[in-house]
Parts: sequence; C-alpha cells; structure tokens
Amino acid sequence: MFDRDMSNTLLSHLNPKPVMLQSIYRLPPSTVSKSWYRLAIAALVVGCQQAVVLPVRADSSVSTAPTALKTMLSNIDAAANGRKLTELSRYYSPNFTTSDGLNKAAWQQSLGQLWQNYSNLTYTTTLEGWQAAKNGYTANTVTKITGIQNMDGRTLKLQSTIQSRQKIVGGQIVQQQVLQERTQVSSGTKPPTIELNLPNQLRSNAEYSLDAIVNEPLGEDVLMGTTIQQPVSARAYAQAPKYKLELLTAGGLFKIARAPGKSGDYWFSTIFIRPTGMTTLTQRVRVIAGN
Repeated sequence: MFDRDMSNTLLSHLNPKPVMLQSIYRLPPSTVSKSWYRLAIAALVVGCQQAVVLPVRADSSVSTAPTALKTMLSNIDAAANGRKLTELSRYYSPNFTTSDGLNKAAWQQSLGQLWQNYSNLTYTTTLEGWQAAKNGYTANTVTKITGIQNMDGRTLKLQSTIQSRQKIVGGQIVQQQVLQERTQVSSGTKPPTIELNLPNQLRSNAEYSLDAIVNEPLGEDVLMGTTIQQPVSARAYAQAPKYKLELLTAGGLFKIARAPGKSGDYWFSTIFIRPTGMTTLTQRVRVIAGN
C-alpha cells in the first residue's frame, strides 16, 4: 500500500494539503480531516474519571489506601473493559461536570461513540493519591488506555495516558479535572515514532519552544507534518481543527512560538506522515496568566 512512487508524488507538491493523505492512505476526505483527531480527543473523555466515597481516614498515602477504594477502582476498570456503560454511569452524579465543560449526558454520548469506534479498548487505572474533603473525597488517578480500530481496511492504534483529579460526594463523582494527558494515534506498516518536547504549563503570551522529533532515520523517504493548537472545550470534542501539512526537510518540527494570550487548557497536536505510516500525538497544555 505504501511505495516509493507515492513518495515521488508527495515531492511534486510544494504545499501539501490534508487531501493528499487520501491518496496515500486511501481514506475518504472526512476521515482524513476529522476522524483521527476526534478519536484522539474522545479517548480523553473516559477512563480517568474514576473514584469512590470511603470512610474518613486521616492518612492519604496510597500505600495505606482502603482496600475498598482499590477494589472499586479495579471493578470500574472491569466495567469499562467490559463496555458496561450503565454500570459505569452509576458512579457519576446526575450533575456531573468536568473542567472541559462536559456534563453527564455528553460524557455518556462520547463514551458510547468511542466504544463504537474502538471495539477492544483496555483501561488500566492507578490510584496516585486520595484525601478526605467536605462531604466526600478527592482522588487522583492515572489511567492508561490502549485500543485498535479497523477502519476501511486500515488499523488505527490508540495509546492514551491521562492524569486526573475527581471530587466525590455521596458516593458519586460530581466533578473531574484533567491534569495532564497525552494521546497517540498511529497507522501504517511502520508509523513514525515521535518524541515530543513540550512543557505541560505555559504563561500566557510567553515564548516557548516545541520540538517534535521523528526518531527513525528518513533515508530517502518524504516526511510531512504540522502542529495544531486548539482551546479545550466541550464543543471542541466534536470539532476537528483546520490544518495544513508542510513538506519537512528535517526529521521533525522545531518551532519557537508564543503561548496563547488567554489562560486555560489547550490541546497541542503534532502530525507526521511518511510513506510507511502516520502518527498523531496530542498533549494538553495549561496556560496560566502571565506576570
């Protein structure tokens, strides 16, 4: 499916556009422009929002966390791995909200769509810390999500790691905040391996550097890529940003840029494509008010 003639075709274009992915990957334009990004972000909606209410304990050390908490987290992972949405939903308050602006209905809808696209997702949640709070608890977790989607004869591999904090009241999760996240989607016989150097936090309007390096030697292969920046919001989960691929002369993207002027969470994504595969990597970056 990937050959040198395709590389020569890419070289003939000085300003590659997303539609060029269609000729290489034989995917419909809607898949090229939206699906990879939507799936990457959809993976961030679920898996990290897991915690339970337990009797008050002064010690918040993970090593002394109650067995009930550890068991419940394991059971929730099992429900997610078993695609039991009704069982999972019992742990979320009807008034559940996230820092991204999602409510319970939007969470359920996004999760259902994600499970429809990826039939074999695996969730593994680790408790990082817990503390007693007013009328309940807060719990910090790290969730790793992996899965494979077969689409139009092509295999998309998903890997995601999310660190989050949950507020629990009355036995249900009422609020959730994503602290850090990275999601990678790759496709092809030998997709690029990306090393992304990007801070998790930036000051508004401050200058920063972004280094996205493809680890494998290019040889005679053509490499295209770009970066995308998008504010995190409930609406953004269902939207794909516009982007334009660049023909790269080096094995990566090396940019000096200025952080957004408005504080908040942003998704920074890098896309790389070569004749043997494509990889996208999305990282959440928090922008705080500058001095």
